[in-house]
Amino acid sequence: MSLKTRLRISIVVPVITVVIVLSVLNLRQFVESKFGDALNRAQGTASQVVSFLLARIPEQAASQKPASRTPEQQKELWMQIVESDEAVAVLLQNSVANTRDVIEILIVGHDGRTLASSNPAALGEVVRQHPDAAAWQQKRFWEQLIEIFHAPGNYEVSVPLGVVGQQEPVFTVKAVISAVLLREALRPELIKLAAISFSGLGLSLLLAVIVSNVALASLARLGEAIDQITKGETDKEAEPPARAEAKEMAAVQSKLTLLGQQFRGARKDAVQLRSSIEQLLEKLEAGVLLFDQSGQLIVAGRAAERILGWRRSEMAGRRLEDLFPSSTPLGAVVRTSIELGKPIKDFSYIIEQAPAGPLTVLISLEVLEHFSTHQRIGTLVTIREAEPRRQIESHLEVATRLAGISRLTSGVAHEIKNPLNAIALHLEVLKSKLDEDGEGAAEIQVITREIRRLDRVVKTFLDFNRPVDLKMREVDLVSLLREISALVSLQAKEQDVKVEFEADSGTAPIRADRDLIKQAILNVVVNGVEAMRNGGRLLIRVTRSGDEQVLTISDQGIGIPPELKEKVFNLYFSTKKNGSGIGLAMTFRVVQLHSGTIEFTSEPGKGTTFWFRFPAFADGRTSVAESAAG
Repeated sequence: MSLKTRLRISIVVPVITVVIVLSVLNLRQFVESKFGDALNRAQGTASQVVSFLLARIPEQAASQKPASRTPEQQKELWMQIVESDEAVAVLLQNSVANTRDVIEILIVGHDGRTLASSNPAALGEVVRQHPDAAAWQQKRFWEQLIEIFHAPGNYEVSVPLGVVGQQEPVFTVKAVISAVLLREALRPELIKLAAISFSGLGLSLLLAVIVSNVALASLARLGEAIDQITKGETDKEAEPPARAEAKEMAAVQSKLTLLGQQFRGARKDAVQLRSSIEQLLEKLEAGVLLFDQSGQLIVAGRAAERILGWRRSEMAGRRLEDLFPSSTPLGAVVRTSIELGKPIKDFSYIIEQAPAGPLTVLISLEVLEHFSTHQRIGTLVTIREAEPRRQIESHLEVATRLAGISRLTSGVAHEIKNPLNAIALHLEVLKSKLDEDGEGAAEIQVITREIRRLDRVVKTFLDFNRPVDLKMREVDLVSLLREISALVSLQAKEQDVKVEFEADSGTAPIRADRDLIKQAILNVVVNGVEAMRNGGRLLIRVTRSGDEQVLTISDQGIGIPPELKEKVFNLYFSTKKNGSGIGLAMTFRVVQLHSGTIEFTSEPGKGTTFWFRFPAFADGRTSVAESAAG
């Protein structure tokens, strides 16, 4: 039901309710008044007749001989007087003529015969009994109306007249009230009330239409704006709000316009992202299958068709157990992995019914969980052929590196290159003036080594459009981190920062370019020291987790505001007053080039913790994870 309809109903229903209640109350009061007046007039008329008889009968009886009679003889005399007295008949006829609701007045004897009546045809007949008017008046209001309009009848008012000391009356005066006359008296009032009710209904409907149109005019414009947003038609200029329109509505209209622009941008980005994901899945050699929380397939890469021999249209909507039945060894492994919430990595399996014959594949399964609740939200299955495809992987790796390094610009690199060359030149001059073993020679060597490392960093900026020639070799993270701790110790001491280093083993070998990885880690360590302006503790820790070396750098600095967390790794973004915004962007890219990951958590006022994860290097070979990353 629309808001306009609800508003109209909210106006019409109360008005109609009030009109009906007031009409019913008015009708009830009118009916009770009419019935009461009719009953009072009937009782008054009957009382007048009784008073007349009390005066007329003794007068007529006194003129009759003999004067002494028995009670029975006296009753008979009285009945004869009533039957024969013309004055009584005239009185009854005049009383009926003067009363609107009474149609007949009768005087009935103790034997039930009509002695006198305003209707001469009823004389001598046995009286027909009618419902008592007083008892009928005690009925419910709606019962009285039903009787009057559905089955109208007559009602009587009875006044007995008897002798003192005797229970049985001699006469009974009855006034008969006609329900038909009452109905005709009520009909004009009912028509009037009906006219008022329908007029109120019409006015309430008109009022509801006017009020709803006026009140919802602004909402209608907001609705049109929302419709435009849902249809993606947010390029249109929003109509300026009317002068009389509420400021709140104008503010909402303005915010909706801004929201529409943001929605359009987000929708465009989502379309581009979806297109990119689809293109990526098309080009991947591995078959990717993504299942939702219920286990229903929602995304499948084209490579899955080639490996499994199923068309994606056939796989769409199928459940995980349909593609990997529990009756097969692979299905049993998949089911166990999902139930236990443990991933599968490179599980070797032979697909006997592959399109090109039996095919050995490596299957990986990852149970996707919600970050905070750890509830399962989906399942990701990756299937790739066991034989290495080094050439394709190499191309993908180069493309990835180029895409990341292209984020950096050469402008900053040129600015650094010129003074760096000058420093190197003057350092050579200084070196030539010193003896090889003279004082300061060791420091000169350290400076020379660091300048070379900086030179390589600058060249990386300048060569961002060309593949980076990584000098990969075995690097011991423990030894490298001790060296980094020594480099920052002087700056840390000046800021009253205590640098602590922990390692769960004597060595932590990885395969890396030593200079690049050193610079990447040093950027984070220096940032941590600079974040603790009032001193604190900087913890550097190395641990082994499965096939990965995990490096943790934790400070007790000012932290990173939540609204800035997404921008931390953006190029040229910095929270420091004189920061260049290059350090963390470079760190992020270097970690990517080494098939690693970097994450962080931060709480304002309490500090920030960074985690580096690198594929472990053991026995002269990279781990399975590092090999897969290529």
